[in-house]
Amino acid sequence: MNYYLKYAISNITFATPIEEVKEVARPKNISKRKREKNLLGFIDLRKKKVPLYDLPKLLDIQAEEKFEAIISQIDKKYIGFKVNKVLGIITAEDLLPFPELVKPKSYFQGIIKDDDSFVQVLSFKKIVSGFKLKTRKK
Repeated sequence: MNYYLKYAISNITFATPIEEVKEVARPKNISKRKREKNLLGFIDLRKKKVPLYDLPKLLDIQAEEKFEAIISQIDKKYIGFKVNKVLGIITAEDLLPFPELVKPKSYFQGIIKDDDSFVQVLSFKKIVSGFKLKTRKK
């Protein structure tokens, strides 16, 4: 059995393998510093400054103003990703491939069936390497 964190951006549902998720945060303030592409700013997470990336913008999806942050730890660095709403943990036996007609970006791992719908599985680790997101050294 595989576990995933399910979340929504606009009206599109995604999931990420639970091993790529450290925690979910609801930041009140974003401190804006030097502007990097797709970087919203930094959030405070237990006395650490964590970069918060705009996942809807990375995926070219119009998003709502209200958001939550999924915190991932990649290469010993905390990185946050903005999503509209975290929906909870789901499980799936198998990760299914995309249909042959679909040519997904490298950061999509496949799809899973959740009740009566299909959910796209996205890897934060592959997003970080694919977009070459800059992270601060701690």
